[in-house]
This record gives sequence, C-alpha cells and structure tokens, in this order.
Amino acid sequence: MTFERLERLNQGSVETDILPTEDSKKVLAALGRIFPDAKFSERAGKMVGSVSLSTFKRLAEKEKIRAAVEVILDKNLFGQRSYIDLNKMAACAGKIGMDEESPIGKIRLHVDWKA
Repeated sequence: MTFERLERLNQGSVETDILPTEDSKKVLAALGRIFPDAKFSERAGKMVGSVSLSTFKRLAEKEKIRAAVEVILDKNLFGQRSYIDLNKMAACAGKIGMDEESPIGKIRLHVDWKA
C-alpha cells in the first residue's frame, strides 16, 4: 500500500457499540467530528453508517499520523477489505487516535480497496 493508494480511498463504513453508560447523542457528535458528512443510524446498540474519508484523511495528514494509519490498514488487510480501530475519546476531541483495547469501546472504520 502506498500513500497514492491511500489517497484514492474516498468512502468507508463505520460501526461502534453504544455502551449502556454512553449517551448516543454524544457518540454521534464524536463520530461527526471525524466524519462530518456521514449519516448514521442506531440499531441494536450500535451506531453504523457510510462515511466520506475526506476529513479523516485531512486529519491524519494534519496530525502527522498518515504513515501509522497506512501501516495499520495494511496489517488489517484481508482480500480487498481493511479496517482500523479508532479511539472514541480522541474522536470527541476531533482527533484520530488508534485504539487496540479501550474500556469504552472503539470506532471501527472499514474500507474497501479497489484497483
């Protein structure tokens, strides 16, 4: 994967659990800080939606973590589909934080690579 390939990504899908201790409006607000053009729906204790990646890519560049994002997407590549887990607390602040294991859950961004 190269930055040029990453640059061609435009769309993805997002899902995150809404824990019983969380306010779904606050979760939605956090998602909107990274994916402002997305439309989310709540179903079965999850927030899901299709997203534009333009703000996500701009934030990754601004925060100088684009290479780290690329490495994680490459590590999690299965066929033509990949994912990256993002930290909810960082999203609340409009930042991208990679998340391995968070007690408040994670935001999972799925992307499909097309040649």
